[in-house]
Amino acid sequence: MVKLWVLATIVGVGLSMAACSGSASDGLATTAQPSALLSPPSEPDYSSVLHPNYRVVTTSALDLSGGPTPDRIIVSSGPGLDAGKPVDGGTQDVQILSYDAIAERWNVTFDAANTMTAAGSVDAVPLLPQTNRVTSVTAKGFRADPDKPAYLLITGVDATANHPLTLTGVVSLTGGVAQLAYRSNQDMNATVQVNGPDAGPQTLTVTSDYFPPWAPACCPLREYTRTIGVRGDAGPIIDLSDDRPWLGVWLGQPSDGDGPTGSGVVVATIPGSPASAVLQPGDLILGVKDVAVPAGKPIYAFDEIGSHHPGDSVTLRISRHGQDSTVGVTLGSLADPHAAQPSPPIEGVIGIQVHPAAGSTPGLEVADVTAGPPAARAGLRAGQIVTAADDVPVYTVTDLLVALTNKAGQSLTLTVVSPSTHEPSSLTVFPQTAPSGRLSSHTI
Repeated sequence: MVKLWVLATIVGVGLSMAACSGSASDGLATTAQPSALLSPPSEPDYSSVLHPNYRVVTTSALDLSGGPTPDRIIVSSGPGLDAGKPVDGGTQDVQILSYDAIAERWNVTFDAANTMTAAGSVDAVPLLPQTNRVTSVTAKGFRADPDKPAYLLITGVDATANHPLTLTGVVSLTGGVAQLAYRSNQDMNATVQVNGPDAGPQTLTVTSDYFPPWAPACCPLREYTRTIGVRGDAGPIIDLSDDRPWLGVWLGQPSDGDGPTGSGVVVATIPGSPASAVLQPGDLILGVKDVAVPAGKPIYAFDEIGSHHPGDSVTLRISRHGQDSTVGVTLGSLADPHAAQPSPPIEGVIGIQVHPAAGSTPGLEVADVTAGPPAARAGLRAGQIVTAADDVPVYTVTDLLVALTNKAGQSLTLTVVSPSTHEPSSLTVFPQTAPSGRLSSHTI
């Protein structure tokens, strides 16, 4: 009996090893998924994964993860996630369900209502914010890379704003983990079209109204297009081209009286941009040469530059340290990698109130010094005249605000003139971060 038992055990082990060997030679996955391989799973109970008071709008099957069981995509609609503050008119959501063959269950692997950070971004926000009225949601396959499973392309319209914002997201699913490979939530009245063969590679073409960033509630300057896809092999999903021009500055509104109507002050230049070689912080952009500035137009340079296209050469009228001149620049494209997610300028404060000096010394007279902040610690006193910051002349409040920008925690040398001796001296201050911005700059 003992021998027979041993023999049976050996035969059993041999059969088991043969089965394993056959699986490996056939190229099957090393992790067994018997329920997925032997019999397809039943359809998921969609109602069990929906948010409260949401209903199914559409469902579809799509292979996003490369597994044996296609994933399921649900588009749903409901009142929003906050029962106490329902969204007027309702909103829509998208979820992805993936089948776990080991646990024999469907899991939610993506929910557009959840906060996520898109690749290459620093902003963590939902793709489809359920606090807003999101409509016209679609979800379909997008094969940007023919060597990978399909991405999920999600589009929708945020109808909360004055001008509807088109929301575009591209989701990848790897190993049961979803990632937001691309997101755009600033297009207005846009259409999104998939181009290319079903097997890939495919690209997306976005056609949208182009509004000036300073006054997006007004009127579109023109229509623009951009193309989204993968550059090269296995690269990230990026903007391959963009018909909007890029100068590469943070342009703000000068303080009252510090510049003519429609002018904008260069708060900072973006490294690697067309502007970085010809413009400086503090420059006033008065407009484009030979173009009149309409009365009452805030920062008309936004409109005039925006009406051009990448590659156009323009001549800017500027004022630098009180001297008017012109500079030429060739505009880039917003698809330039340097234009992606530029760090916004951080305004600084040193705790003084100033006004233009009334005497013969050009500069800003200190009217008051707040006890405690950097200026008081450095010994700055009321009545002194600030004439320069890090050797750059200071003639206006805007000049000083620009000089304080991006200097929080760093040393800044002020040149000051005493009203009694009229002799210049130097003081070193360490600005603090301003609690609220006064220049309200935007990129262009």
